[in-house]
Amino acid sequence: MSMTPISHLHDEVVELYEAYGSYLGAATELHKRHPYLAKPNQLRSYIKTEVNGAVVDYETIEANVQLAKANQRLSDKNRIAAKSFREHARIENAVTAYNEAIIAELSLHGAALGDCPRRTGPLDPTAAALVVHLSDNHFNELVNLPTNRFDFEVAAKRLALLAQKAKLLGKAYGVERVVVFFGGDLMNSDRRLDELLAMSTNRARATLLAVHLYKQFLMDLRADFFVDCFGVTGNESRAKDNLGWVDVVATDSYDFTIYAMLQAIFDATEDQGMRFHDFQANEVIFSIHNETFLGLHGHQVNATDQKKCQAIIGKYGAKGVKITHILCGHIHATVVSDYVSRNASLVGSNAYSEEALGFISKAAQNIHIVTPQGLDGFKADLQNVDGVDGYEIISKLAQYNAKSADKAHLAMYEPKTIIQVVI
Repeated sequence: MSMTPISHLHDEVVELYEAYGSYLGAATELHKRHPYLAKPNQLRSYIKTEVNGAVVDYETIEANVQLAKANQRLSDKNRIAAKSFREHARIENAVTAYNEAIIAELSLHGAALGDCPRRTGPLDPTAAALVVHLSDNHFNELVNLPTNRFDFEVAAKRLALLAQKAKLLGKAYGVERVVVFFGGDLMNSDRRLDELLAMSTNRARATLLAVHLYKQFLMDLRADFFVDCFGVTGNESRAKDNLGWVDVVATDSYDFTIYAMLQAIFDATEDQGMRFHDFQANEVIFSIHNETFLGLHGHQVNATDQKKCQAIIGKYGAKGVKITHILCGHIHATVVSDYVSRNASLVGSNAYSEEALGFISKAAQNIHIVTPQGLDGFKADLQNVDGVDGYEIISKLAQYNAKSADKAHLAMYEPKTIIQVVI
Protein backbone atom coordinates (compact mmCIF):
# COMPACT_ATOMS: atom_id res chain seq x y z
CA MET A 1 0.00 0.00 0.00
CA SER A 2 1.29 3.49 -0.94
CA MET A 3 1.58 6.23 1.68
CA THR A 4 -0.84 9.23 1.79
CA PRO A 5 -0.85 12.50 3.81
CA ILE A 6 -3.35 10.86 6.22
CA SER A 7 -1.57 7.50 6.60
CA HIS A 8 -0.74 8.43 10.20
CA LEU A 9 -4.52 8.50 10.83
CA HIS A 10 -5.16 5.18 9.12
CA ASP A 11 -7.10 3.47 11.90
CA GLU A 12 -9.29 6.52 12.47
CA VAL A 13 -9.98 6.85 8.75
CA VAL A 14 -11.10 3.20 8.53
CA GLU A 15 -13.44 3.64 11.55
CA LEU A 16 -15.01 6.76 9.99
CA TYR A 17 -15.54 5.00 6.67
CA GLU A 18 -17.21 2.06 8.41
CA ALA A 19 -19.37 4.50 10.41
CA TYR A 20 -20.53 6.72 7.50
CA GLY A 21 -20.42 4.18 4.71
CA SER A 22 -19.13 6.70 2.17
CA TYR A 23 -15.84 8.30 1.33
CA LEU A 24 -17.31 11.85 1.30
CA GLY A 25 -19.00 11.45 4.69
CA ALA A 26 -15.81 10.12 6.23
CA ALA A 27 -13.82 12.97 4.60
CA THR A 28 -16.20 15.66 5.96
CA GLU A 29 -16.02 14.30 9.52
CA LEU A 30 -12.24 13.85 9.33
CA HIS A 31 -11.85 17.50 8.22
CA LYS A 32 -13.95 18.65 11.14
CA ARG A 33 -11.69 16.82 13.55
CA HIS A 34 -8.49 17.89 11.84
CA PRO A 35 -9.04 21.27 10.14
CA TYR A 36 -5.39 21.50 9.10
CA LEU A 37 -5.94 18.68 6.58
CA ALA A 38 -6.92 19.20 2.96
CA LYS A 39 -10.45 19.94 1.90
CA PRO A 40 -12.99 17.05 2.04
CA ASN A 41 -12.94 16.53 -1.74
CA GLN A 42 -9.18 15.95 -1.62
CA LEU A 43 -9.43 13.86 1.53
CA ARG A 44 -11.98 11.68 -0.21
CA SER A 45 -9.32 10.20 -2.57
CA TYR A 46 -6.87 9.76 0.31
CA ILE A 47 -9.48 7.88 2.34
CA LYS A 48 -10.25 5.64 -0.63
CA THR A 49 -6.56 4.74 -0.91
CA GLU A 50 -6.29 4.06 2.82
CA VAL A 51 -9.40 1.88 2.94
CA ASN A 52 -8.73 -0.13 -0.21
CA GLY A 53 -5.04 -0.53 0.56
CA ALA A 54 -5.85 -2.20 3.83
CA VAL A 55 -7.65 -5.08 2.11
CA VAL A 56 -5.23 -7.99 1.70
CA ASP A 57 -5.90 -10.56 -1.06
CA TYR A 58 -4.41 -13.61 0.67
CA GLU A 59 -5.20 -15.99 -2.20
CA THR A 60 -3.28 -13.81 -4.62
CA ILE A 61 -0.37 -13.56 -2.21
CA GLU A 62 -0.33 -17.34 -1.69
CA ALA A 63 -0.43 -17.97 -5.44
CA ASN A 64 2.42 -15.53 -5.96
CA VAL A 65 4.51 -17.22 -3.26
CA GLN A 66 3.92 -20.68 -4.75
CA LEU A 67 4.88 -19.39 -8.17
CA ALA A 68 8.02 -17.80 -6.78
CA LYS A 69 8.98 -21.04 -5.01
CA ALA A 70 8.41 -23.05 -8.18
CA ASN A 71 10.58 -20.65 -10.13
CA GLN A 72 13.29 -20.87 -7.48
CA ARG A 73 13.13 -24.68 -7.52
CA LEU A 74 13.54 -24.71 -11.28
CA SER A 75 16.43 -22.26 -11.03
CA ASP A 76 18.13 -24.47 -8.41
CA LYS A 77 17.70 -27.58 -10.58
CA ASN A 78 19.15 -25.80 -13.58
CA ARG A 79 22.02 -24.49 -11.51
CA ILE A 80 22.83 -27.97 -10.11
CA ALA A 81 22.55 -29.56 -13.55
CA ALA A 82 24.82 -26.92 -15.03
CA LYS A 83 27.34 -27.36 -12.21
CA SER A 84 27.33 -31.15 -12.62
CA PHE A 85 27.85 -30.83 -16.37
CA ARG A 86 30.68 -28.34 -15.87
CA GLU A 87 32.43 -30.69 -13.42
CA HIS A 88 32.06 -33.73 -15.68
CA ALA A 89 33.10 -31.72 -18.72
CA ARG A 90 36.18 -30.42 -16.93
CA ILE A 91 37.15 -33.95 -15.81
CA GLU A 92 36.59 -35.38 -19.28
CA ASN A 93 38.54 -32.57 -20.89
CA ALA A 94 41.39 -33.03 -18.41
CA VAL A 95 41.51 -36.82 -18.92
CA THR A 96 41.36 -36.38 -22.69
CA ALA A 97 44.20 -33.87 -22.62
CA TYR A 98 46.18 -36.16 -20.29
CA ASN A 99 45.72 -39.16 -22.61
CA GLU A 100 46.60 -37.12 -25.66
CA ALA A 101 49.78 -35.96 -23.94
CA ILE A 102 50.73 -39.54 -23.00
CA ILE A 103 50.08 -40.81 -26.53
CA ALA A 104 52.08 -37.94 -27.99
CA GLU A 105 54.98 -38.72 -25.65
CA LEU A 106 54.83 -42.44 -26.47
CA SER A 107 54.79 -41.60 -30.18
CA LEU A 108 57.96 -39.57 -29.73
CA HIS A 109 59.63 -42.53 -28.03
CA GLY A 110 58.44 -44.77 -30.85
CA ALA A 111 59.74 -42.44 -33.53
CA ALA A 112 63.15 -42.59 -31.86
CA LEU A 113 63.25 -46.33 -32.62
CA GLY A 114 63.20 -45.69 -36.36
CA ASP A 115 66.92 -46.40 -36.78
CA CYS A 116 66.98 -49.59 -34.68
CA PRO A 117 67.94 -52.79 -36.54
CA ARG A 118 65.06 -54.85 -37.96
CA ARG A 119 64.75 -58.04 -39.91
CA THR A 120 63.60 -57.29 -43.45
CA GLY A 121 62.72 -59.24 -46.55
CA PRO A 122 59.94 -61.73 -47.31
CA LEU A 123 58.56 -64.11 -44.70
CA ASP A 124 58.76 -67.80 -45.53
CA PRO A 125 55.33 -69.20 -44.51
CA THR A 126 56.78 -72.69 -44.05
CA ALA A 127 59.60 -71.60 -41.73
CA ALA A 128 59.53 -72.53 -38.06
CA ALA A 129 58.15 -70.01 -35.58
CA LEU A 130 58.58 -69.35 -31.86
CA VAL A 131 56.01 -68.60 -29.20
CA VAL A 132 57.62 -66.69 -26.33
CA HIS A 133 55.30 -66.85 -23.34
CA LEU A 134 55.61 -63.88 -20.95
CA SER A 135 53.53 -64.19 -17.81
CA ASP A 136 53.73 -63.59 -14.07
CA ASN A 137 56.61 -61.17 -14.48
CA HIS A 138 55.36 -59.28 -11.41
CA PHE A 139 57.30 -56.11 -12.05
CA ASN A 140 57.62 -53.91 -8.98
CA GLU A 141 58.04 -56.85 -6.62
CA LEU A 142 61.12 -56.72 -4.41
CA VAL A 143 62.48 -60.10 -3.27
CA ASN A 144 65.46 -60.43 -0.95
CA LEU A 145 65.89 -64.04 0.13
CA PRO A 146 68.97 -66.21 0.54
CA THR A 147 67.70 -68.29 -2.39
CA ASN A 148 66.47 -65.52 -4.66
CA ARG A 149 66.65 -61.82 -5.37
CA PHE A 150 64.43 -59.81 -7.65
CA ASP A 151 64.11 -56.15 -8.54
CA PHE A 152 64.05 -54.14 -11.76
CA GLU A 153 67.77 -54.71 -12.37
CA VAL A 154 67.38 -58.47 -12.05
CA ALA A 155 64.27 -58.34 -14.23
CA ALA A 156 66.25 -56.48 -16.92
CA LYS A 157 68.86 -59.25 -16.92
CA ARG A 158 66.35 -62.09 -16.95
CA LEU A 159 64.45 -60.58 -19.87
CA ALA A 160 67.71 -60.13 -21.77
CA LEU A 161 68.65 -63.75 -21.04
CA LEU A 162 65.24 -64.89 -22.30
CA ALA A 163 65.80 -62.99 -25.55
CA GLN A 164 69.24 -64.58 -25.92
CA LYS A 165 67.81 -68.08 -25.54
CA ALA A 166 64.97 -67.31 -27.96
CA LYS A 167 67.48 -66.10 -30.53
CA LEU A 168 69.60 -69.20 -30.05
CA LEU A 169 66.60 -71.47 -30.59
CA GLY A 170 65.50 -69.35 -33.53
CA LYS A 171 68.87 -69.72 -35.20
CA ALA A 172 68.90 -73.49 -34.64
CA TYR A 173 65.42 -73.97 -36.13
CA GLY A 174 65.60 -71.35 -38.87
CA VAL A 175 62.87 -69.26 -37.27
CA GLU A 176 61.65 -66.14 -39.05
CA ARG A 177 58.59 -65.24 -36.96
CA VAL A 178 58.13 -64.90 -33.19
CA VAL A 179 54.82 -64.61 -31.37
CA VAL A 180 55.09 -62.92 -27.97
CA PHE A 181 52.16 -63.85 -25.76
CA PHE A 182 51.66 -61.53 -22.80
CA GLY A 183 49.87 -63.85 -20.38
CA GLY A 184 49.01 -61.43 -17.58
CA ASP A 185 50.27 -60.45 -14.14
CA LEU A 186 52.96 -58.27 -15.65
CA MET A 187 52.62 -56.01 -12.61
CA ASN A 188 52.63 -57.06 -8.98
CA SER A 189 49.60 -56.61 -6.75
CA ASP A 190 49.63 -54.02 -3.97
CA ARG A 191 46.38 -54.92 -2.18
CA ARG A 192 47.95 -56.93 0.67
CA LEU A 193 50.22 -55.53 3.35
CA ASP A 194 53.16 -57.79 2.53
CA GLU A 195 52.88 -56.75 -1.13
CA LEU A 196 52.88 -53.07 -0.20
CA LEU A 197 56.02 -53.59 1.86
CA ALA A 198 57.68 -55.47 -1.02
CA MET A 199 57.20 -52.77 -3.65
CA SER A 200 60.09 -51.17 -5.49
CA THR A 201 58.07 -48.05 -6.26
CA ASN A 202 54.43 -47.14 -6.81
CA ARG A 203 52.55 -48.88 -9.62
CA ALA A 204 52.28 -45.81 -11.83
CA ARG A 205 56.06 -45.48 -11.94
CA ALA A 206 56.49 -49.25 -12.19
CA THR A 207 54.25 -49.26 -15.26
CA LEU A 208 56.63 -46.91 -17.07
CA LEU A 209 59.63 -48.97 -15.99
CA ALA A 210 57.95 -52.14 -17.26
CA VAL A 211 57.18 -50.52 -20.61
CA HIS A 212 60.80 -49.39 -20.83
CA LEU A 213 62.04 -52.97 -20.35
CA TYR A 214 59.51 -54.64 -22.64
CA LYS A 215 60.30 -52.11 -25.36
CA GLN A 216 63.94 -53.18 -25.33
CA PHE A 217 62.98 -56.86 -25.20
CA LEU A 218 60.73 -56.57 -28.25
CA MET A 219 63.31 -54.56 -30.20
CA ASP A 220 65.90 -57.22 -29.33
CA LEU A 221 63.69 -59.89 -30.91
CA ARG A 222 62.66 -57.64 -33.81
CA ALA A 223 66.30 -57.33 -34.87
CA ASP A 224 66.27 -61.02 -35.87
CA PHE A 225 62.58 -61.90 -36.40
CA PHE A 226 59.19 -60.66 -37.47
CA VAL A 227 57.16 -60.21 -34.28
CA ASP A 228 53.46 -60.57 -33.46
CA CYS A 229 52.05 -59.74 -30.02
CA PHE A 230 48.94 -61.01 -28.24
CA GLY A 231 47.82 -60.32 -24.68
CA VAL A 232 45.33 -61.12 -21.91
CA THR A 233 44.86 -59.88 -18.36
CA GLY A 234 45.92 -61.64 -15.18
CA ASN A 235 44.42 -61.54 -11.72
CA GLU A 236 47.13 -59.68 -9.79
CA SER A 237 47.54 -56.70 -12.14
CA ARG A 238 43.93 -55.55 -11.92
CA ALA A 239 43.45 -51.93 -10.95
CA LYS A 240 40.47 -52.62 -8.64
CA ASP A 241 40.20 -54.90 -5.62
CA ASN A 242 37.56 -57.21 -7.08
CA LEU A 243 38.33 -59.61 -9.91
CA GLY A 244 36.06 -59.23 -12.95
CA TRP A 245 35.39 -61.39 -15.98
CA VAL A 246 33.45 -59.14 -18.35
CA ASP A 247 35.65 -57.20 -20.77
CA VAL A 248 35.00 -53.71 -19.39
CA VAL A 249 35.99 -54.82 -15.86
CA ALA A 250 38.73 -57.32 -16.70
CA THR A 251 40.60 -54.84 -18.89
CA ASP A 252 40.73 -52.29 -16.04
CA SER A 253 44.21 -53.66 -15.51
CA TYR A 254 47.85 -52.68 -15.60
CA ASP A 255 48.38 -55.56 -18.06
CA PHE A 256 46.19 -53.75 -20.58
CA THR A 257 47.85 -50.40 -19.82
CA ILE A 258 51.35 -51.79 -20.45
CA TYR A 259 50.25 -53.53 -23.64
CA ALA A 260 48.49 -50.42 -24.96
CA MET A 261 51.49 -48.21 -24.21
CA LEU A 262 53.81 -50.61 -26.03
CA GLN A 263 51.41 -50.65 -28.97
CA ALA A 264 51.38 -46.84 -29.09
CA ILE A 265 55.19 -46.77 -29.10
CA PHE A 266 55.62 -49.29 -31.91
CA ASP A 267 52.72 -47.98 -33.98
CA ALA A 268 54.67 -44.73 -34.31
CA THR A 269 57.39 -46.53 -36.31
CA GLU A 270 54.92 -47.92 -38.90
CA ASP A 271 56.85 -51.19 -38.87
CA GLN A 272 54.89 -53.89 -40.72
CA GLY A 273 57.08 -56.54 -39.14
CA MET A 274 55.96 -55.63 -35.61
CA ARG A 275 52.23 -56.25 -35.15
CA PHE A 276 50.11 -55.82 -32.04
CA HIS A 277 46.84 -57.74 -32.16
CA ASP A 278 43.76 -56.75 -30.18
CA PHE A 279 44.20 -57.22 -26.44
CA GLN A 280 41.66 -59.64 -24.93
CA ALA A 281 40.18 -59.67 -21.44
CA ASN A 282 40.47 -63.35 -20.49
CA GLU A 283 41.28 -65.63 -23.44
CA VAL A 284 42.92 -65.24 -26.84
CA ILE A 285 43.27 -67.66 -29.75
CA PHE A 286 46.00 -67.60 -32.40
CA SER A 287 47.22 -70.15 -34.94
CA ILE A 288 50.69 -70.98 -36.25
CA HIS A 289 51.09 -73.71 -38.87
CA ASN A 290 48.96 -76.63 -37.69
CA GLU A 291 48.77 -75.50 -34.06
CA THR A 292 45.93 -73.45 -32.59
CA PHE A 293 46.81 -71.97 -29.21
CA LEU A 294 44.43 -70.89 -26.47
CA GLY A 295 46.16 -68.29 -24.32
CA LEU A 296 44.87 -67.44 -20.87
CA HIS A 297 46.33 -66.37 -17.57
CA GLY A 298 45.70 -69.58 -15.65
CA HIS A 299 43.57 -68.72 -12.63
CA GLN A 300 40.64 -70.36 -14.43
CA VAL A 301 42.37 -73.66 -15.26
CA ASN A 302 44.39 -76.35 -13.46
CA ALA A 303 47.22 -77.27 -15.80
CA THR A 304 47.92 -80.53 -13.95
CA ASP A 305 44.33 -81.75 -14.29
CA GLN A 306 44.12 -83.32 -17.73
CA LYS A 307 40.35 -83.75 -17.61
CA LYS A 308 39.74 -80.06 -16.88
CA CYS A 309 42.08 -79.06 -19.68
CA GLN A 310 40.27 -81.38 -22.07
CA ALA A 311 36.97 -79.84 -20.94
CA ILE A 312 38.22 -76.39 -21.96
CA ILE A 313 39.35 -77.76 -25.32
CA GLY A 314 35.93 -79.40 -25.68
CA LYS A 315 34.19 -76.09 -24.95
CA TYR A 316 35.86 -74.55 -27.97
CA GLY A 317 35.36 -77.71 -30.00
CA ALA A 318 31.61 -77.24 -29.55
CA LYS A 319 32.06 -73.81 -31.16
CA GLY A 320 33.92 -75.29 -34.10
CA VAL A 321 37.38 -74.19 -32.91
CA LYS A 322 39.98 -76.95 -32.63
CA ILE A 323 42.39 -75.98 -29.83
CA THR A 324 45.61 -78.00 -29.96
CA HIS A 325 47.48 -76.42 -27.02
CA ILE A 326 46.68 -74.30 -23.96
CA LEU A 327 49.14 -71.70 -22.70
CA CYS A 328 48.68 -70.61 -19.10
CA GLY A 329 50.57 -69.41 -16.04
CA HIS A 330 49.43 -68.18 -12.60
CA ILE A 331 51.08 -70.99 -10.59
CA HIS A 332 54.78 -70.19 -10.60
CA ALA A 333 56.04 -73.60 -11.64
CA THR A 334 56.79 -74.88 -15.12
CA VAL A 335 54.68 -77.58 -16.76
CA VAL A 336 55.20 -78.63 -20.38
CA SER A 337 52.87 -81.39 -21.57
CA ASP A 338 51.07 -82.57 -24.67
CA TYR A 339 48.04 -80.28 -24.60
CA VAL A 340 48.85 -77.65 -21.98
CA SER A 341 51.94 -75.74 -20.87
CA ARG A 342 52.19 -73.64 -17.74
CA ASN A 343 54.64 -70.80 -17.41
CA ALA A 344 56.62 -70.14 -14.27
CA SER A 345 57.45 -66.55 -13.33
CA LEU A 346 60.20 -64.04 -13.90
CA VAL A 347 60.41 -63.52 -10.13
CA GLY A 348 61.08 -67.01 -8.78
CA SER A 349 60.48 -67.77 -5.14
CA ASN A 350 59.30 -65.08 -2.76
CA ALA A 351 58.54 -64.97 0.97
CA TYR A 352 54.87 -65.79 0.47
CA SER A 353 55.45 -68.87 -1.68
CA GLU A 354 58.24 -70.21 0.51
CA GLU A 355 56.89 -69.44 3.98
CA ALA A 356 53.10 -69.48 3.56
CA LEU A 357 52.73 -72.11 0.84
CA GLY A 358 55.94 -74.08 1.35
CA PHE A 359 56.35 -73.85 -2.42
CA ILE A 360 59.78 -73.17 -3.94
CA SER A 361 60.15 -72.32 -7.61
CA LYS A 362 62.70 -70.91 -10.05
CA ALA A 363 62.56 -68.01 -12.43
CA ALA A 364 61.68 -69.35 -15.87
CA GLN A 365 59.58 -68.64 -18.97
CA ASN A 366 58.49 -71.03 -21.70
CA ILE A 367 59.41 -70.92 -25.37
CA HIS A 368 57.60 -73.10 -27.90
CA ILE A 369 59.01 -74.05 -31.29
CA VAL A 370 56.28 -74.49 -33.90
CA THR A 371 57.02 -76.26 -37.18
CA PRO A 372 54.73 -77.76 -39.82
CA GLN A 373 55.58 -81.14 -38.27
CA GLY A 374 54.61 -80.33 -34.70
CA LEU A 375 55.25 -78.47 -31.45
CA ASP A 376 58.27 -78.58 -29.14
CA GLY A 377 58.22 -77.04 -25.68
CA PHE A 378 61.25 -75.47 -24.00
CA LYS A 379 61.64 -74.16 -20.48
CA ALA A 380 64.07 -71.23 -20.38
CA ASP A 381 65.75 -71.25 -16.96
CA LEU A 382 66.31 -67.61 -15.96
CA GLN A 383 67.26 -67.99 -12.32
CA ASN A 384 70.99 -67.38 -12.63
CA VAL A 385 71.86 -64.14 -14.40
CA ASP A 386 75.52 -63.90 -13.38
CA GLY A 387 77.48 -62.34 -16.22
CA VAL A 388 74.35 -61.33 -18.14
CA ASP A 389 74.24 -57.78 -19.47
CA GLY A 390 70.70 -56.67 -18.78
CA TYR A 391 68.69 -54.05 -20.59
CA GLU A 392 69.28 -50.40 -19.73
CA ILE A 393 67.33 -49.55 -16.60
CA ILE A 394 69.75 -47.77 -14.26
CA SER A 395 68.86 -44.24 -15.43
CA LYS A 396 65.16 -45.00 -15.17
CA LEU A 397 65.63 -46.44 -11.69
CA ALA A 398 67.29 -43.22 -10.60
CA GLN A 399 64.59 -41.15 -12.30
CA TYR A 400 61.74 -42.97 -10.55
CA ASN A 401 63.61 -43.61 -7.28
CA ALA A 402 62.89 -47.35 -7.32
CA LYS A 403 64.34 -49.52 -4.60
CA SER A 404 66.63 -52.42 -5.43
CA ALA A 405 67.25 -55.75 -3.74
CA ASP A 406 70.78 -54.64 -2.86
CA LYS A 407 69.45 -51.56 -1.07
CA ALA A 408 66.89 -53.67 0.73
CA HIS A 409 69.64 -56.10 1.75
CA LEU A 410 71.79 -53.31 3.16
CA ALA A 411 68.83 -51.80 4.95
CA MET A 412 68.06 -55.15 6.50
CA TYR A 413 71.53 -56.14 7.62
CA GLU A 414 73.14 -52.73 8.10
CA PRO A 415 70.36 -50.53 9.51
CA LYS A 416 71.01 -46.87 10.16
CA THR A 417 70.38 -45.35 13.58
CA ILE A 418 67.69 -42.69 13.24
CA ILE A 419 66.97 -42.00 16.91
CA GLN A 420 69.01 -43.35 19.76
CA VAL A 421 67.38 -43.49 23.20
CA VAL A 422 69.78 -43.60 26.16
CA ILE A 423 68.38 -44.75 29.54
